[in-house]
Amino acid sequence: MKFGKHPPKRSLKTLALSNYMNASQVPCPQKWAWERAMAYLMLANDRLGLCVCAGAAHQEMAWASVANAGTPFVPTDDQVIADYSAVGGYVPGDASTDNGCNMLDAMHYWLRKGFVGRPTAQSFAVLDTQNIDQVKAAIYLFGGVPLGFSAPQSMVDQLNAGQDPTFAYLPNDKPSGEGHCVVAFGYGRSGFALCSWGKIYRASWDFWQANTDESYAVVSKDWLRASGTAAVGVDLDGLLADMP
Repeated sequence: MKFGKHPPKRSLKTLALSNYMNASQVPCPQKWAWERAMAYLMLANDRLGLCVCAGAAHQEMAWASVANAGTPFVPTDDQVIADYSAVGGYVPGDASTDNGCNMLDAMHYWLRKGFVGRPTAQSFAVLDTQNIDQVKAAIYLFGGVPLGFSAPQSMVDQLNAGQDPTFAYLPNDKPSGEGHCVVAFGYGRSGFALCSWGKIYRASWDFWQANTDESYAVVSKDWLRASGTAAVGVDLDGLLADMP
């Protein structure tokens, strides 16, 4: 299991979801789950630091499963590696180029090219990571949200010991210097469900608020129509129109 997310890249041109969505007006349930009982796959994230690209592929898998009434879309390792090369400059076979990539770069690539051969994204906006009501509303409306976090030292220690990470919040944990990207597919009162390294894990909102340093809502109008979620409280037309 490898990390690979770079520290957040900030840009004044990045649209903020708070300008287009009032979370208090979104009629989302108190708990929700978009994750499905399917194999999300490692997608080469066990040997390469392509977590950002694997996360995008996992989002595409979830969208397809929900929108197509359970019919799975199965990306290949080669597709994800090709996207990693395009976004992060990785040269297959050259370990010196396996340096991870930036989430904001990946968001723009999603719009220009699409991940794993599926050009479904029409727009994206950055979330206020400390506004949990906004996060919940974004997960519900947009079928999940990719997020990046600073991996705490306890998680790195678990992986170094060959253990499955617990995604536990520890008040005195220290940052490890590593960054990771996952996708949140569900939520409840106490925490959220996320996909990482091909599995679904659970984490608390304390973990989210202590470690998450960026998160995005990726807009696919096709997915919104197929999922049946009504984007009440969101100015989708404005969000799409403002995308440069």
